[in-house]
Amino acid sequence: MNLLIYISRILVGSLFIVSGLIKANDALGFSYKLVEYFGGKALNMTYLEPYALELAIFICIAEIVLGLAVLVGGKSKLTAALMMAMILFFTWLTWYTATCDPFAEITVMRDGVEMTETKECVMECGCFGNAIPLTPWESFYKDLVLLFFITIVFFAAFFSKKINFNTSKEDLYILPVSLLLITGFSVLMLDWLFPIAFTFIIFGVYLAIKKFMPGPRAEWFTAIGAALVCGIFQYYTLVHLPLKDYRPYAIGLSVREGMMSAEDLGKQPPLNAVEYTFTNIKNAKDTIVLSSDYLEQKLYSDSSFIKKYEVKSFEGKTIELKAGYVPPITDFMLETFEGEDITQSVLEDRGILFLQISYDLEHSDNDYQQEINAFAKAAQDAGHRFFGVTASSDQIADTWRHDHQAAYPFLRSDEKVLKTIIRANPGIVMMSDGKVINKWAACDLPDFQSLIAKHSR
Repeated sequence: MNLLIYISRILVGSLFIVSGLIKANDALGFSYKLVEYFGGKALNMTYLEPYALELAIFICIAEIVLGLAVLVGGKSKLTAALMMAMILFFTWLTWYTATCDPFAEITVMRDGVEMTETKECVMECGCFGNAIPLTPWESFYKDLVLLFFITIVFFAAFFSKKINFNTSKEDLYILPVSLLLITGFSVLMLDWLFPIAFTFIIFGVYLAIKKFMPGPRAEWFTAIGAALVCGIFQYYTLVHLPLKDYRPYAIGLSVREGMMSAEDLGKQPPLNAVEYTFTNIKNAKDTIVLSSDYLEQKLYSDSSFIKKYEVKSFEGKTIELKAGYVPPITDFMLETFEGEDITQSVLEDRGILFLQISYDLEHSDNDYQQEINAFAKAAQDAGHRFFGVTASSDQIADTWRHDHQAAYPFLRSDEKVLKTIIRANPGIVMMSDGKVINKWAACDLPDFQSLIAKHSR
């Protein structure tokens, strides 16, 4: 039994640290996911939308601190209770995500008037951010497995009292095994070594506190120390950009290639079918027929089928029959405010061009706008194209450009796409021949001449 408890503590603690760190690396992206859940056509908790970022930061830090706490046996009952509450909530949330019907109709209030609209389903839970995309059912099954191990920890903490603050002997095998597990996860699944270094740091904080502050206070100060380390990391990634970018617009990736279809790349596309609904003429019962079967069996010309059934709907759910290649970028588009699509012009430009991404100009951080203006002028003077890109209206864009003396043209794009391209408002993206060469938060914008000299080498 003791061995099972140790195994459960190591698995749960290590996974919580990694999961929390991945989300903390991109807390802004995690907050966007929370906003999707809080939406009026999802969980209808719109009153939480203004606090999405704060909640995201809290959840990220809490996961890491709880992960460390279960590994070192700190405040075992409180840790087990909080972990149980967290996993029960996320298990329910992933179940809700997995069972959400995107065709369901719900009643919402719009300006005091009841309206019927289609339910919005969140297609990915965001458990591991963009690092490990999981389907809703995969996320749910993952949480069920995690719930099993957390239940063992919970009963061990509350009923057997077998979890206490680690002895030096327990540290010698719990911490190295956890670090080994996190190393394997980082190398094999994340392609990112930082979680190993981060774990070293928080383990070091714990061991230092334990050495110089023996006794019950060490448990609380371990949690405080870990939270401070997490807070510093969280602050850095929010002010600057995520340390690791798993999105299809990461530095070094080609946006143009990311938009190519399976046929363009000589790959096998997914095989999908649509659920057609037919009604039995005699008993009025509905029957579902997949579009693939409908076409292959030529039911549209089968006299016996036609006599027995009448069409109710050809617009049912889309079912994936066989997995295949799906382009990671499907909605990237740039157009002028006059409606001209210049996406290909930008992606096929073999020179260097720059995009200032400001998905929402009304809430943009304008502290560095003078530096951006100077950078844009230097780029234009050197013959490079510089565009502002926003999801704001043309009226808002015109007013903002005038107020901030932005002497470069603005383009329009989808807000969700712009949030995906760069986790900053504003941020600068450097591109050439459809490839992302570099990108910066506004506060990190380099000197233009130094940048071009470096790029020309």
